[in-house]
Amino acid sequence: MAKFIIVPHMRLQEWVAEEHGYFEAEGLDYEFRPGRDQIASIKTAEELPPDQWSGAYQTFEGQGRGCSVSSACHWTVNQSAKLEDGIMYGKSYSICEAAIVVSGDSKVMIPTDLKNIDVAVGYHSGSHYSALQALEIFLKPSEISLKFVGTSWSRVDAALAKKVPAINVWGPQLYLLEQKGFRRIVSTTFMMAFMFPVDVEPENVDKYLRALIRAQSDIDSEPEKYKKYFMVEIPERYRDEVDVRLFGIGERVVPQNYTQEMFERTQAWMHDRHIFDVGENQGVSYSQAVHS
Repeated sequence: MAKFIIVPHMRLQEWVAEEHGYFEAEGLDYEFRPGRDQIASIKTAEELPPDQWSGAYQTFEGQGRGCSVSSACHWTVNQSAKLEDGIMYGKSYSICEAAIVVSGDSKVMIPTDLKNIDVAVGYHSGSHYSALQALEIFLKPSEISLKFVGTSWSRVDAALAKKVPAINVWGPQLYLLEQKGFRRIVSTTFMMAFMFPVDVEPENVDKYLRALIRAQSDIDSEPEKYKKYFMVEIPERYRDEVDVRLFGIGERVVPQNYTQEMFERTQAWMHDRHIFDVGENQGVSYSQAVHS
């Protein structure tokens, strides 16, 4: 049987579980692969033809992400699992702290000031959906202007280079920009979900999540001991410019079920907004898409 491949997701839990031997204690035969693609690019989607736009959703298509369990916003995982690009894990999810922020000298002070102002987000990624969800409370759909800009860290590059007037960021990117003087305008905190390929044993995914949940308790009780791991999740170009001791704890694993009602409500929300170019009835049911 192939080793269970673990890749951290810009959060603390995998690092803490590895430090304390929780994966081994669960009996996982695994390989821990730290390191993420942190190549900078401030190209916007407008500079590319639409068939080359890419985000979290597209990374699940074809070959997948090269690890045994992947994480992304629940919208993307929900739709990917429905179209059988993997199996959604239904026994736990996580909550990701996020916000739309602007530079300290911006004239934008409240959410309604974002009317017709470009907000940088990732195409078909959590920042895309959560920006819509948060801004719909304050603005009409025609007043919401989203600008698709590269990867999560390339959007940080774009914000610091003043290439975009506002940006939706989460986790370490949010904390970094706040230390650079950016201000929160509206919270866009959202749900993350887990997904695994069909050839991965569900029992091993259960073991992996139990280790993360155990690590979450350590983070909750003594967060100051573990924020050091954010440093290895931050691109090298920023490591001398931030103090991770001032960060929040980022993403938080929640040992609660992602229910059929949640699955179907999310599907309806996405189809009401024509997020994906697929029919509402295309794909499989909750019972086939989700390991619950």
